[in-house]
Amino acid sequence: METDAAAVHGTGDSPAAPADWAPAHHGELLQSDPQRYAQMVKNITGFGVYLIDREGRIASWNQGAAKITGYTENEVVGQPYGKLFSKSVDGEGLPQRTLNHARENRHCRDEHRRQRHSGEAFYAQCAVDVLRNPDGEVSGYVEVFHDITEQKHREDVLLQRATRDALTGVANRGYFNEVASSEIARARRFAEPLSVIMLDIDHFKKINDTYGHDTGDRVITALARTCTETMRKIDVVGRLGGEEFAVLLPRANKEPALEIAQRLRRTVAELRVADSEGRQISFTVSGGVAALRPLTRDLHELLRNADSALYQAKREGRNQIRAWFD
Repeated sequence: METDAAAVHGTGDSPAAPADWAPAHHGELLQSDPQRYAQMVKNITGFGVYLIDREGRIASWNQGAAKITGYTENEVVGQPYGKLFSKSVDGEGLPQRTLNHARENRHCRDEHRRQRHSGEAFYAQCAVDVLRNPDGEVSGYVEVFHDITEQKHREDVLLQRATRDALTGVANRGYFNEVASSEIARARRFAEPLSVIMLDIDHFKKINDTYGHDTGDRVITALARTCTETMRKIDVVGRLGGEEFAVLLPRANKEPALEIAQRLRRTVAELRVADSEGRQISFTVSGGVAALRPLTRDLHELLRNADSALYQAKREGRNQIRAWFD
């Protein structure tokens, strides 16, 4: 198969157009002479393109793969495919599952967490195609990959901005409501308990007026951090606005929710936060707990019930937790 060398190899750091060297474009050559294809793509620098033998060992290595990973050809050829994966991911069997999927479906496209020669992790978008001999038996694989770490970072930043409170890093109101509504639907579907805690910092205006808004922000951040550290992994902490927080407790009815809220209240009362002059100040929170009931219509009603319990705690002296409908 004749191909324009300039189009295949590209120039400098710019990769050639995918159609010039992608496996699908050279399927016949790949099946009849994989080594010739490997030689053809050797000088491409923008994308990693390499062969894997039927036992899962790396069989070729182009300049793009070397540039992205930091591994030279001598360091990887003959090594298992899993060498390129993050150690934590490799332990989960992802390399073999990728090859298995390609073998069963002729193609596998995915995003992987890979590892450079330096040990640094990076994200790669990968496409693996299976190679077969004239008898139809698997003779190996070819993978094309490129580094999408910066793209993933940009996506993560946008996701954080869309879902996280800028000051505390916990879920913002919109995202909390979205997750909580989904969890309520799941709890109803599987007949599981669910509760919510509403929290409010006691005398927060006085803290701001006495110590300044920077100290107020430190107090809010300290509460958010304590909530996150105190709760279970399945719980969701959200800042609803100002000094008001909510905690979603899937699979927890009123009794364990009350225990969790009381433990959090006691932990917060022991915290000390430094103001701008280095003075250590303390603060307390009041909370209300509400459990999902068969007649609870939606998240709005559940939060309203917890809010009613919260204001009962406020009326009864603050630094207390109360449950709705005791």
